[in-house]
Amino acid sequence: MKIKSRPDDFVVEEFLTLPEFSPSGEYVIYGLEKRGLSTLEVVNRLVHKYGIRDREINFAGIKDKYALTSQYLSIRGKRLKEIRERNFSLTPLGRAVRPVGPDLIMKNRFTITLRSLDRTHIPVLINSLSEVSRWGFPNYFGEQRFGSARHGEGFLAKRLVLGDFEGALRLYLASWSSEDRAVVKEFKRFVSDHWGNWEECLSVAPRSNERSVLAYLRDHPRDFLKAVNLINPRMLSLYIAAYQSYIWNEMASEFIRLNLSEDELIGFPYVAGEMVFYKTLPEGLFHEFRRIEIPLVDSKVEFPAGKIREVARSVINREGVAIGGFRLNKIKRAFFKSVLRGLIAFPEGLEISDPAPDEIYSDKFKVTISFFLHSGTYATVLLRRVQAGEWAEFPSG
Repeated sequence: MKIKSRPDDFVVEEFLTLPEFSPSGEYVIYGLEKRGLSTLEVVNRLVHKYGIRDREINFAGIKDKYALTSQYLSIRGKRLKEIRERNFSLTPLGRAVRPVGPDLIMKNRFTITLRSLDRTHIPVLINSLSEVSRWGFPNYFGEQRFGSARHGEGFLAKRLVLGDFEGALRLYLASWSSEDRAVVKEFKRFVSDHWGNWEECLSVAPRSNERSVLAYLRDHPRDFLKAVNLINPRMLSLYIAAYQSYIWNEMASEFIRLNLSEDELIGFPYVAGEMVFYKTLPEGLFHEFRRIEIPLVDSKVEFPAGKIREVARSVINREGVAIGGFRLNKIKRAFFKSVLRGLIAFPEGLEISDPAPDEIYSDKFKVTISFFLHSGTYATVLLRRVQAGEWAEFPSG
């Protein structure tokens, strides 16, 4: 099974409760359609090409780069004409009294083409989708959440929790992944090789937030804390969310392992660790799993007594961090915030098309599935569950 062979194979539509429109509103609401770009890359383009301040742009959710997506964003105090570029279009819808934000998302609709299927795969696929509809799937954060950790050197936010501000800066300025563009890899390798020689590093820095951080370090060579506070707050929040999401995934995985035997589970490695999936559940455990909510960690989090508290202590001890460290008193514009997240999730309105010949992979078939997921639930995790145990290879797309 292959996904995302083309951007049009993975379509995401954001359903939002739009803010109240008013001619005197200070925010302009836009419809954004894009492909081959992440939401943050579109924002970056608006900042650098159209001169809009980053802090004036708001959106509800970050949508996948390798997909065809539609969503909303708002820009404060400025009306732009319709923008049409090769990979995205921006259409003004009207002025509103408040910006777009995550609290306005209701759900997302996914329309996904699954390719390179043998005829024998199709009934197995249908059965797996039926199981997911009946029993749900673990509500893990998907790999998109961990793009900032793809360099394999750990989580920047963990360095912050430990008070290692120089270590955090090394991850920000001098760590790269195989998915980075060649120019980014070259710059970060240079910084890694010349760490501490800020003048030289600055001489090769592209126009970016990294350049601003290096300029500060050139004039204040050991003030790593202030340099961390110069990281774009939107990016810093993503680093924090990545580490918080990793800890949640580890707690959820360990909780599921506590309740089921290994022969009832299937594990999948991903960039930050391993996700474990079940195929079915005993009726009593199913009802328990539906009720379970696990909080994301912050400095004031209270884990409920019992197994959840047990797995939380296990994961946090294994990480070698203390709850108090999540307070981040010295970081000015980003922070950990605890919210409850359901252990399992369910697709709504699941539909599957009839199989058809695959025009990309000869002698293979394709099917299209569509469904709704609540905000914050990842279709890529559902696909991993559907694939679990049936195909030997699952491309990350």
